[in-house]
Amino acid sequence: MPSSKEAPSCLIIDEHPVIRQGVVALLESTWEGAKVTDAENLEAALEFASGTPPEVVIVDPWRAGADIGELVKRLSKSLGAPIVIFTADGGARLLSEALKAGVKGYVRKDSPPTDLIRAIEAARAGEFYVDPGLSSTIVLEEGDRTLSSRQREILQMLADGMATDVVAKDLGLSTETVRTHTKRILAKLEASTRTQAVAIGIRYGLIE
Repeated sequence: MPSSKEAPSCLIIDEHPVIRQGVVALLESTWEGAKVTDAENLEAALEFASGTPPEVVIVDPWRAGADIGELVKRLSKSLGAPIVIFTADGGARLLSEALKAGVKGYVRKDSPPTDLIRAIEAARAGEFYVDPGLSSTIVLEEGDRTLSSRQREILQMLADGMATDVVAKDLGLSTETVRTHTKRILAKLEASTRTQAVAIGIRYGLIE
């Protein structure tokens, strides 16, 4: 479904011409008047630094000729645009490295086209978007920082405004067990309050 927002200016970086052409076609069919340029690698992309920079950069780090840290650093310095990773790699390691490097979005190439559109729109708005199918693999810091399915479930219920005793009753758990889960959630997200944990969870796509 075409977006009602103003047409964006984007740069797609990928060594595969078919992928680049596909992204160009998707964006042009979504936004009338979209300005989309493409480059096969990082060096070619940096040539755009002398012109009008794009609003969003879409890139596959494996197909751009640079590791994720160098890629984000050089693109950010030269173009100053938010970066959306578009890759076939859905592994936790690359996802973690991308988040730490400061990307605004992460979408797998086998995801529905709407996921890439949503990631672009989020990046333009200064927000953050991760492919919903990857939220369970998010690692916020080194070590075990992922949330279990039960912890994500509880965090979602807290985000919905449910009290601890209500969460416990709905899940068939004791209130003490829910409190323990909540403490572990706060520790993993390095949050000091439930409200902060919810905000972090939403930002990183752990909950809605």
